[in-house]
Amino acid sequence: MAPKLHTATAPVAEALRRAQVLTSFLASRPVARARTGQTPHRVIHRQNGAALRYFPPSGARVRPPLFICMPLINTWTIFDLVPGRSVVEALVQAGVPVYLLDWGRPTTADREVTLQDLVDGVLPRALDRALRHARQHHGSQTLDALGYCVGGTFLAISLARQPGPVRRIALLAAPIDFHASGRLSRWARPDRFPLDDLVDGLGNFPRDLMRASFQALRPTGQIAKYKTLWDRAADPEFRKLWAAIEHWNADNVDFPGEAYRSYVRGCYFDNALMKGGWTLAGRAVDLKKGALSALAIAAEQDHICPSVAAFGLKQAWGGPVRTTTLRGGHVGVCLGQALPRTILSWLDEARP
Repeated sequence: MAPKLHTATAPVAEALRRAQVLTSFLASRPVARARTGQTPHRVIHRQNGAALRYFPPSGARVRPPLFICMPLINTWTIFDLVPGRSVVEALVQAGVPVYLLDWGRPTTADREVTLQDLVDGVLPRALDRALRHARQHHGSQTLDALGYCVGGTFLAISLARQPGPVRRIALLAAPIDFHASGRLSRWARPDRFPLDDLVDGLGNFPRDLMRASFQALRPTGQIAKYKTLWDRAADPEFRKLWAAIEHWNADNVDFPGEAYRSYVRGCYFDNALMKGGWTLAGRAVDLKKGALSALAIAAEQDHICPSVAAFGLKQAWGGPVRTTTLRGGHVGVCLGQALPRTILSWLDEARP
């Protein structure tokens, strides 16, 4: 009978050991201690709160320089989470000079910042500064550009209005057809979402409300993340990654109020990137004027920007558009090896 008793109690013993590991892990406050953004770089340009971060390439082979436009609702470190799970680390190790636009953290003084200020001002100026640096240090006369999430949406708007030094673009999980954004598009309707009341009353759209909204899109997400931690409790590298993701998730950024008003009205209410009829400061927002070659990358489990929303670029953009889908969700796609491989393959397709 003893062996049977041992077999029956083994799962209990394993569960107790796992609980002990996790109790000790969580008691050490791993989220507060998590370090992100560790790939060496320096800031080469600032405008108000925004910073252009330059990551120099390593290795003998130098590939074409890449400008990355991050979303302004999160910190940039999702692209540099931890060593071994970092997009920029993989790129610079493969010889890519990386210029990353970090939008910074708006203050109450930024509530009047407009969408035009961002897409016609901050973004083109950062691109120009990146090109000047790339020309001086890498002999490059053009840049390739990648935009992630809302950063991709802003990049498409900006480059359709003034292409500047960019040779071609890639958009990662970047919504273009906003009415195809699933539950989010159903929530963000003018008869359901009091946009003007929120902006008039709050100024900047608060990061805590932003985070709560995204969590509500997937109500079981909080349960799922702890179940995954339980299942992989014995893996110290996963525990480290889990803590870094939690650290990043808790660090949202306010959205400047007037820019948020224009963004929601133009994109979610009117779906104007697909339908047209949107102007900023008297100039049309018309993606059909974007003539650059484009690559739209979707994440197959993305509940924030489903593939149909990202692939709206094929109908809206004026230049040739290719599409591809990678495994993962809206955030998880940034943590695997497939994304850096896809970017490197794209960079190598047509070297100048």
